[in-house]
Amino acid sequence: MEFNLSLLEEKKREMTKLFLEKQGHKCGSKGILVEYRKISDGTLQVNYDGERVILSSGREGEYYRALHLFLQEIESMVGKPFLREEKCRFSETGIMLDCSRNGTLSISMMKEMIELCAAVGLNQLYLYMEDVYEIPQDPYFGAFRGRYTDKELRELDMYGMSMGVELIPAIQTLAHLHTYLRWPKTKKLQDTEDILLVGDKNTEEFVRWMIQNATKPFSSRKIHVGMDEADLLGLGRYLKINGYRERYQIMMEHLKMVHQICREEHLEGSIWSDMFFRLKSPTGDYYDLPEETVFELSEPLPEDLTLVYWDYYHHDEKIYDKNIKLHRKLTNRISFAGGGWTWNGIAPNYSKARKTLQEGLASCEKQKIDQVFCTFWFDNGMETPARTAIYSAVYFAQLCYYGEADTDKMDLWLKQLTGYKEEEFLLLDMFDSPKGVLEDNKNADNPSKYLLYQDVLIGLFDGQVEQMNLDVYYQELNEKLEKLSPRGSSMDEVFIYYRGLAQVLAKKSMMGVKLRKAYQNKQESELVQLKDEMESCLDMLWQLKEMRKKIWFNECKPFGYEVLDIRLGGVGTRMESAVQRLESYLKKEVDILEELEEKTLIYDEDTQCAEHTLCAGGFWQNMVSAGNISGI
Repeated sequence: MEFNLSLLEEKKREMTKLFLEKQGHKCGSKGILVEYRKISDGTLQVNYDGERVILSSGREGEYYRALHLFLQEIESMVGKPFLREEKCRFSETGIMLDCSRNGTLSISMMKEMIELCAAVGLNQLYLYMEDVYEIPQDPYFGAFRGRYTDKELRELDMYGMSMGVELIPAIQTLAHLHTYLRWPKTKKLQDTEDILLVGDKNTEEFVRWMIQNATKPFSSRKIHVGMDEADLLGLGRYLKINGYRERYQIMMEHLKMVHQICREEHLEGSIWSDMFFRLKSPTGDYYDLPEETVFELSEPLPEDLTLVYWDYYHHDEKIYDKNIKLHRKLTNRISFAGGGWTWNGIAPNYSKARKTLQEGLASCEKQKIDQVFCTFWFDNGMETPARTAIYSAVYFAQLCYYGEADTDKMDLWLKQLTGYKEEEFLLLDMFDSPKGVLEDNKNADNPSKYLLYQDVLIGLFDGQVEQMNLDVYYQELNEKLEKLSPRGSSMDEVFIYYRGLAQVLAKKSMMGVKLRKAYQNKQESELVQLKDEMESCLDMLWQLKEMRKKIWFNECKPFGYEVLDIRLGGVGTRMESAVQRLESYLKKEVDILEELEEKTLIYDEDTQCAEHTLCAGGFWQNMVSAGNISGI
């Protein structure tokens, strides 16, 4: 189709042209006339009379959602006039992108995510940056981590503004700073290896630098200052220097200092809420306080501070209801953060994302929480490609506008933005959803990760899976992925990569189990065949590594890839060693393979649910060896 954008102001015309041309349309002096009208009733409206389309919205950014809705609708209406309206259920909606777990998204990838927010009608994007922005006063901060320059952040901010997407820095001013605190020169700032020393003048100066430099490039006067999961607060060097103090007092002292700096810089701060709950809970948990809990703070929270209730886990709306009511005992300024589950391991956990987002946002609407966003973490090294976030972001946006996300509408959005349908995206969810996983992957099991990484001879998880036919499962998944043809979109290489992963898992997932069985039964011919299969699998592993490298350098800055290089390369290297060990045994150079003499163990047994036979394997360092991979 051809469009005439002459009625649009320059910036909107430029961005509209970008979106239209990305979807194969032309812009010129002829064609459908596009007009924008600002309205005040909070609705989004698409009004097409056959020659002209009027896109109306109260929020600047929703214009682009209206544009995409128009393109969806005109195709199904075959050019006939139509009127369509929507209304978002929340005033502030957005996503948070983790740029600190080794993968710092490239500027082009960040712009792609800003475009995604605008297209689906989300008006905020939080950049989670622990130590990946510049502090001119300290060259060690973010060194070799792919930190963003001031110039890069200004460029992103302007790009967001051009589409009505507010970019907000999200930093850490208390904990989650271990990648910076690893430097010997930071000793004076440390309470523990992850937490800053509260009450110290050096800490106050450093926090001031962080807040000033993190916010300087942005137009928004909002900042998220973190302060979550500081479980050992006051129990490291602080304890030695000051003796034991009630940790609520330490927390409030630090918050007061951070908040004062925000006020001096004319900033509106928000903070993760969990420490107020953990320090109150006898177990240290975030979510187990009863509804009748009374909070006895030494002084009330600042009136202009927003508490962010984050919850990525619960499958029951009532739990969100309870926790929101508890938050209201602390403040009336509350926002909610759900999870897109891009951090389960090698593959996204869309099942858990869908269920938890649906239950969480239903509670937020009922409890009149008006600010919501969806987090995309990349824990333990950003093993999951960033573009897998697209599915959960679209799903989240549909919940924000409709309260549900039916397949027909999801198909329209996903096909428009990526070329792929919902059922095709959900093939990626199947990597961690074989039989033995709870409904909606409630326990966040990640078999694809530990079956890829575990040593083929030692097999820490072989006892967990030895009664399963997971090689058959992953072969069937491979066959489904093989049927997908390229769509000419940036998602093509992601699906190609996961097809390669399915091929590897079809070979490797049960390899250790088969090796041990053949070895113990002295089936030499079977061992020879398995050696050939291991060599075949080795070729697949090197190909998989190359596929993942290609995706990384299309999505991220180069810093951090060395971690995946080591991990995926390590799988291949250990496979080579296993082949050599097996050859030595077959040639009678060694009498036994001690690795295969060891009896298997169930890694983590669920004694409460017999159907739950798989497990969550945790992080890479717990999968590759029973030895010490990272400590003394």
